[in-house]
Amino acid sequence: MMRLPRSIRSRLALWYCSALAVVLICFGILVYTTVRHRLSLHHDEPLTAMAKAVQHILNEQEDCHTLTPDQLGTLDQLGKLVLVHEDGGEHQVFYQSPEMARNPLAPAVETLGWDISSEPRFITFDYRGTPWRVLSMPYRSKAGRRGVIRLMADLGDIEETLASLRLALFLLTPAGILLSALGGYWLSGRALAPVDRVVRMAQRIEASNLNQRLPHPGVEDEIGTLVETLNRMIERLERSFDGMKRFTADASHELRSPLATLRNTIDVTLEKPRTVEVQRQALESMGEDVDRLRKIVEDLLLLARADAGRLLMAREVVSLDELARGLAETYESRGLDVALEVCAPERVEVLGDERWLYQLVGNLLDNALKFTPPKGLVRVEVARSQAFALLEVIDSGPGIPEGSLEQIFERFHQVDPSRTLSQKQGSGLGLAIADWIVKSHGGRITATNEPGGGARFTVSLPLPEEAG
Repeated sequence: MMRLPRSIRSRLALWYCSALAVVLICFGILVYTTVRHRLSLHHDEPLTAMAKAVQHILNEQEDCHTLTPDQLGTLDQLGKLVLVHEDGGEHQVFYQSPEMARNPLAPAVETLGWDISSEPRFITFDYRGTPWRVLSMPYRSKAGRRGVIRLMADLGDIEETLASLRLALFLLTPAGILLSALGGYWLSGRALAPVDRVVRMAQRIEASNLNQRLPHPGVEDEIGTLVETLNRMIERLERSFDGMKRFTADASHELRSPLATLRNTIDVTLEKPRTVEVQRQALESMGEDVDRLRKIVEDLLLLARADAGRLLMAREVVSLDELARGLAETYESRGLDVALEVCAPERVEVLGDERWLYQLVGNLLDNALKFTPPKGLVRVEVARSQAFALLEVIDSGPGIPEGSLEQIFERFHQVDPSRTLSQKQGSGLGLAIADWIVKSHGGRITATNEPGGGARFTVSLPLPEEAG
């Protein structure tokens, strides 16, 4: 099975060549047929005129056998003429012009048949390599005798013209196809030259130099659109690679710190004999580091599964106000030195996964408590706003630096550690997980600073009728 060329340039040239070949062949057939028909008509009209002249002469007498010498002399001058009529129920040639008698075609007249039709009939036949045009016109004498007027003309001059035309078409058609192939190949090369430049540039762009961009051709055509699309894709890849590098570096840093602390505690404990109390304290310290490592690994696995789309969200009606109150009671039972208030004047329901919404509120509360000083206040507000349910967590801490407001929900992003009032250092993944939970529920989360100090985290989730 023949395969098409793989390059677009070759395929375009092949299509140009094929299309033009079809057009030229159809055009050649049309031209040849038309010229042949017109040349045949050029002979048909004189033959028809002569046949009518013969019919006029025959009609001057009662019967064909009573033609006068003058009438026969006139017939002798009308070229290759044969007259056939019925005689005793048989068809016989009763007249043959001298020019016809001298012509080698005379014996072939017998092969044309003697059927008499009601209408004039033209036929073309080849005799010894020479084409002939024959007109057979029926007639009836005044005496009622039926016959046929048969005139013939040599088409040799037509055949010479048609042969020259065929030769010209056979020579010009391949030449035109060849020129179209070369022209199509050249034009497609010119048209695809920007694509070749884009391909060469794209091959030089690797993960180490994603800051490069493809040069725009300066024309808003398909190539320009392709370059813009590729540049946007490279920009997205650059952001993804930068995020992956940053994520890897941050994850390594977050894991290295507790591992180093754990290793140091083990070394110090094993350095010399310790009392039971010292060993117990060392084990407690190592347990805290292990818990921190476990929490970081669990959060990383959670985000990795979320990125891969392997976490499914349930869709059920959840009372957001009850969830906030229940979680606040759980935190208050831990003996906090920070006041925790919940303001939910009405029942607010959302459509979502209660497990993840519980973690969302928990992460926001953990973040607020971490930055709120002792005797401070953390307030949770739940309300309706048009088609959305609003959940707001406000703390009375130092607030968020202006430069961190845009990056606060990025993974491993942490504000100045000096602002953290909690003894427990976070991993920088809690708000990133909260952002994923909100977006998975079709909502939006924002962070702002309060005028009097403190931060406000606002979550808007669609109400059940809107989510449905």
